[in-house]
Amino acid sequence: MSKNNRSVKSKINVKASTVHIAVLGLLTALATALALFTIRPNESIKISLTFIPVAIAAYIYGPVGGGTVAGLADIIGCIVKPSGMIYPPITLTEILIGVIFGLLLHKNRRFPRIALAAGITQLIISAFVTPLWLHLLYGMDYVLLLWTRIPQLAIMVSAELIVIPLILKTLEKINIEKLLPGILQKSAVPSKNASPKNEP
Repeated sequence: MSKNNRSVKSKINVKASTVHIAVLGLLTALATALALFTIRPNESIKISLTFIPVAIAAYIYGPVGGGTVAGLADIIGCIVKPSGMIYPPITLTEILIGVIFGLLLHKNRRFPRIALAAGITQLIISAFVTPLWLHLLYGMDYVLLLWTRIPQLAIMVSAELIVIPLILKTLEKINIEKLLPGILQKSAVPSKNASPKNEP
């Protein structure tokens, strides 16, 4: 491979990395913005739409993208609108939720997978793991937390089962996972077999 070809391909890779980082940054910013409109009837209940950018990142980039957006959004959200201290176990739980979304939804929008993702993240993690951290952090009664979070779980599972399929269907229609690389490959090096334009 010639030096020119390697140089051009290197530039394309840099552009690809830049665009993908920018997309993840925008999704993190969107998650942070949506977090500002989180409904908190009390310390134990949180109704939020931050799952939308996490699901988008998970669909496009898999576990790494979903976990990155979820984790960064939690940290930045605590800084922008403090509703409590940054608590590493909760942040790690948010990252785990993003990773689970990524494992199940990466380039796949089948409803059973969406339902499984919502079930694991809401009916297991949000129902039992998050209350444990709140119990340890604030001294809240664990059993009481389980009961008081039932309305949140019902609302969030319903919202995810309705919204995520619509979002992922839209991403599939616009072929987003191929659109981003396609933008970057417009300046790709022609193959050796390609004929020059001025060749008869």
